[in-house]
Amino acid sequence: LVERIQILGLLLTDQNPGLQILTKNGEWIDVPPKPNALVVNLGDMLERWTNGLFKSTVHRVVTKGDKHRYSVPFFYEPNFDAKVECLDVCCSVENPPKYPPTTSGQHLLDKYAETHSNFSAEK
Repeated sequence: LVERIQILGLLLTDQNPGLQILTKNGEWIDVPPKPNALVVNLGDMLERWTNGLFKSTVHRVVTKGDKHRYSVPFFYEPNFDAKVECLDVCCSVENPPKYPPTTSGQHLLDKYAETHSNFSAEK
């Protein structure tokens, strides 16, 4: 299960199925492989900038059988100290910002702490 932290991820896949996305109804659906096509996953920072207008793509890979699945991802994120706050065109008095302002770096550190809360450097 993956939530993309960055702004977006581009994924060039092979011909093997397995990529699934979670719908807003909580249902996993297959993303059929398409030759010479890119899959675009939106990230958490884009969701924050757009006040939830564009949702982060929750996805996973489920492999079946003995075929290997290869992908070539590219992740785009802003500089570590870039401000991440709701864009003026995405909020109003009736639709105030849903997320507090942060920076790209702090958002990354917060997400890392959240997803690795059980990690310990001690052996």
